[in-house]
Amino acid sequence: MLKNLTHLLNSVQRILVYIILVGLSFALWYSTTDIEIMFGNYGKLHTYTDISLSVIMIVGFPLFLIAVLYKSLKYWKRADINWKTGTGMIWGIIGTIISGASCCWATLAASFGLLPLMSFLPYSWLEIKIIGTIWLLYALWDILSNLETCKIHK
Repeated sequence: MLKNLTHLLNSVQRILVYIILVGLSFALWYSTTDIEIMFGNYGKLHTYTDISLSVIMIVGFPLFLIAVLYKSLKYWKRADINWKTGTGMIWGIIGTIISGASCCWATLAASFGLLPLMSFLPYSWLEIKIIGTIWLLYALWDILSNLETCKIHK
């Protein structure tokens, strides 16, 4: 996997795209997250966990996107994008959105009609962020392990 990661990032263009995506993700997260309010509302453990998961999303999701793009361009088949890749994409998007506005979930949840669901989750959707991060890391591990492998379904 480490060999595939170094192979993926040996291109100047891919490194530049990765840096831009990470920078944009971090800027978006930083501009929409009020860390002082999080410490006041949630406490240290919840806030540090939330920030750590956000950093993993900020660093991991752009890498996942570059790996999917690299593999798609190399093999040029839609059939190569399997269930794990699709799941990683969905959870990466969900995790990125959740990372963006941890303090403003009531507004976003109200927009989607999810306020009743929020009452069942005691840690302000941190549970969903943990699940999303685990799925993204699993999908990232899977795509980096099989970066140079073309899986053909029979």
